[in-house]
Amino acid sequence: MKKRNVGLSIVLSLVTCGIYAIYWMYTITNDVHEVTGRQTTASGGMVILYGLITCGIYFFYWMYKMGESLAEAKEKRGMHVDNNACFLYMVLTLFMLALVSYALIQSSINDIIDFDENNTGAVRLTK
Repeated sequence: MKKRNVGLSIVLSLVTCGIYAIYWMYTITNDVHEVTGRQTTASGGMVILYGLITCGIYFFYWMYKMGESLAEAKEKRGMHVDNNACFLYMVLTLFMLALVSYALIQSSINDIIDFDENNTGAVRLTK
């Protein structure tokens, strides 16, 4: 799992007319599962398939679960948790701003990666 540049991901999503956004959704799903330590939704590829089969309805559920899963991952680490993020992601998606939700989710993933890297380094120094 690696940090992704949010701005670059948005630009690539716009330039490729959404093709990169599909890949970004795939990677976000798998990254959230990794930081949570368990699979909270379908795998990345299945999320895309379910979204297509349900004409996009599954994506609202996915957004909610991503917010819930990130809150769980942050809570386990003792980080600040925004319990309303899952509703924010769904509302943004409802108003055709799913790309903004992706950016917010990716930013949270990047924060967790930074937190893990900083704490791992601190633990190594004390040993």
